[in-house]
Amino acid sequence: MPYQPRIDLDQPVRDRLMLRTVPGAVDYLAEDLRTLPATVVRRGPDRLVVDYAGPLRPLAAVRYFDVCAVELGALDTSLKDGALAALRPADGPVRFRVGEQLGEQRWELRDRLVDGYGWRNDPGSWDVNLEPHGAELGALYLTQRYGELRRTPASTNPLVGAVLVRLAKIQPGQTVLDPFCGAGTLLVLAGEMAAPGRVLGVDVQSRWLSLAAENVAARGVPATLVRADARRLPVRSGSVERVLANLPFGKRVGSHRVNEDLYPGALREIARVLPGGGRAVLLTDDKRLFRETVQRTPLLRVIKEVVLARGGLHPSAYVVSKRGR
Repeated sequence: MPYQPRIDLDQPVRDRLMLRTVPGAVDYLAEDLRTLPATVVRRGPDRLVVDYAGPLRPLAAVRYFDVCAVELGALDTSLKDGALAALRPADGPVRFRVGEQLGEQRWELRDRLVDGYGWRNDPGSWDVNLEPHGAELGALYLTQRYGELRRTPASTNPLVGAVLVRLAKIQPGQTVLDPFCGAGTLLVLAGEMAAPGRVLGVDVQSRWLSLAAENVAARGVPATLVRADARRLPVRSGSVERVLANLPFGKRVGSHRVNEDLYPGALREIARVLPGGGRAVLLTDDKRLFRETVQRTPLLRVIKEVVLARGGLHPSAYVVSKRGR
């Protein structure tokens, strides 16, 4: 059953909103907001604060934020004609949760919402989650807007994945390959954000390919999935215009010693399957090894590096092109 938002996305609102993203993706979020009725009033390493005036549906379609929140000091204003006024729970009053990080303030805030607003304190099932940075709207979480995906322990964060797809500059009809596809997050994002002609996923683990098959089917992305080693891709030379991959970092998954053999073999294959002018966007935190390996791989060169952050790590998305015609 499709998700039914507990918010009216077509009701015009006027509000100051905090949009949280990941470090490294703020510029992409700001760029997407330029076409919307949004004015950036403050920037942070992992967020934008914007004055927004208009329906929320175009904002909800932006890929580069995972949390939208109203400032705690502006709850009354937001309830009047802002995002909180657009809440539409069909089964009773607005449900809320107050985070422990608010300390002693949480009890006063809880009583104010119950007595003054008629909301219901329901930490187990809520529409609004109050944290120090603001009142988060559950209906505008990234997972609520686009749905959750099955994951592996090393699956790409969807915000990071959206940045990788953007950097890939996939053109209509191009073939896209992920040689380390795991549960298929990048395959899904490529299929949803661009118009590829063919989507290929390769992984050495059959259990991850099973998850990928579930994800691409659930999101309606036609993809071909193959069990193979990224160092020996069953793909014709020069047949893949774009490669997307979250490489093993050698920390939580694998090891640096394994990568010393894996990276050279995988990059040689990426160079083989790309045509001249082809582009690969590769995410890794094993940065020195990656750059040294690219330098030793004929025809490949790094043309851009974007440093991201997630889960205490600071991996880089490397844009790699293949020389030649």
